Order: sequence, then C-alpha cells, then structure tokens
Amino acid sequence: MATHQTAKTQYISTSRSPKFAYRRLGTSPGTPLLILTHFRGVMDNFDPLLINTLSQSRSLILADYVGVGLSTGDVATTVAQSAADILEFLSLIGETEIDVLGFSLGGMVAQLVALNADPAKLKVRKLIIAGTTPSAGPGIEASPNAQDVNEKGGAQNVDIEVFKTLFFPRNREGAIAVEQWWARINERGVSTSGEEPATFLSQGYADGAKGLMAQGAQIASWSGVETSRGEEGSFERLKGLRIPVLVANGHDDYMVPTVNSWVAQQQLPNAQLIVYPNSGHGFLFQYAALFAKHVVLFLEA
Repeated sequence: MATHQTAKTQYISTSRSPKFAYRRLGTSPGTPLLILTHFRGVMDNFDPLLINTLSQSRSLILADYVGVGLSTGDVATTVAQSAADILEFLSLIGETEIDVLGFSLGGMVAQLVALNADPAKLKVRKLIIAGTTPSAGPGIEASPNAQDVNEKGGAQNVDIEVFKTLFFPRNREGAIAVEQWWARINERGVSTSGEEPATFLSQGYADGAKGLMAQGAQIASWSGVETSRGEEGSFERLKGLRIPVLVANGHDDYMVPTVNSWVAQQQLPNAQLIVYPNSGHGFLFQYAALFAKHVVLFLEA
C-alpha cells in the first residue's frame, strides 16, 4: 500500500487549473477523507506520521489548491473560490460523499466546502477543522502576534525557523517536536516517490510573491465583516450546519487564537472540541499519532 512518502501524484484538468494535483492513499471502503492544508502549504508538507496513521483505516485524498504546489493556474484570492475549486475537483473525480479535514487556511476552506456544497451533488458527512477560525463575527479574535505572524508567514524563504515560532511552543517539548516534524516532512523525495518534492507557495518569491499575496487576500477577506457575508463566510451559517464536527487546536495558538476554536464549537449545533496540552498551531503534528486516533474515533462513531 502506498504511503505519504511513496504515493504517486495524479492530475486532472479543471476550469481553473489545466493540471490539478492530488494523491490517493489507503484502500479502506467507506467515505474518503479529504485533507486540506495550510497557508503556503502543499501536499508534501503534511506530516507522514499523521497521514500514514490515518491511511491505515481510512481512504484519503490530498490535494494542492489551484496554483499551489504541483497544481497549475492562478491562486484563489478568496476562501470561497478555493472551496469552489475543491468542490469542482470532487465532482470531476466522481465523489458524491466525503469527510473533510482542514488545517489552518484549509480549515476555512473546509467550512465553505461543507456550507457551499450542493447537497444534490455532494454530501459532506463529517467535518474536522484544526487550528482555524470561523469568519468574522462576535467573539472572534485576531492574533495579538499579527505583526510577527505576517513577517514570518510571509518570509521569502520558508524554513524550520519559521515554524519554530508559528507552529510549536517555545519550550523544550516544542523544540524537540519541530525538529522531528521537519525531518518527517522531508522524508518524501525522488528516492521514495520518484518525484521531485513541491516547494512552499512563493518560496524564494520565485513567482514575485503573487501566490503568497493571493492567499493573504483570502485570509484578509475572511477576517472582514463586510467581505465574509453569505457564501463568502461561515460565522452566521455555522448554526445551520448540523453534521458532526470535530474542532481541534493547541493550548496556545500563536497564529489563530485558541479561543476562536471554542467560539466555533459554540456556534455549531453538533460539535465537540479538543484542545491539546503544551502545544500551539501545529498541535496535529506535535501529537500526530494521538490526533490521528481521535480523528478515526470521530469518523467511525
């Protein structure tokens, strides 16, 4: 069975991407789990320990957003457009029922995949949103570390130093966890998959930072009351999302305040919240095996 390190990339043509890149792992029957990644992230950046643990009992679909990683096209400038791209992709590969796990920016996209899907075409059965936030609304807080987050998140070259601040706690446990995660995400390469690894979006500003700015625009519009109304946002509509939802975060998220996960859980009528100790935004990598177990328990309940 293919692993995160060995799975071959597949491509399909969509309306906005002549080559939309995705991978499939796991052979278990039942509803597949779609996994959506973070700001500037690509499929290769997901933790192999998390992905491989999940694939032992779930069929997984990973994808690079339009214009990101191995996918061609122009990067979306709104979360709603990213969600529309994912919904089109799922339709083209023939999926009619899906579970969705979204991390960080991916969690925003995942909310709109669930909320904006045409129920006659796609059933979103269960939703997992990790290290993320609803769109603008009462109780939603901006990061008190916004300037540092913007500087490090928008760095010309994304390296382990960026994640030491943004994803992991600044203590001994965090220092160990980030080194272990960084080693794991670099396990995939030509020697394991026969494919060159994808780079972070706008790495080295090779695209003039165009992709980075487009994803930044997504987050900016998501965070604005006027720009996140209707199908462009989630906050008010979460009350009507009655599917089971797992909300998860670290104890002290440096990027997306942990309190926003509590607000999300309170807005959702059928949600549970897990907060992991001594962790931050990247809790799902720090506790990769444990988080995978919690995800499987939730999906199988």
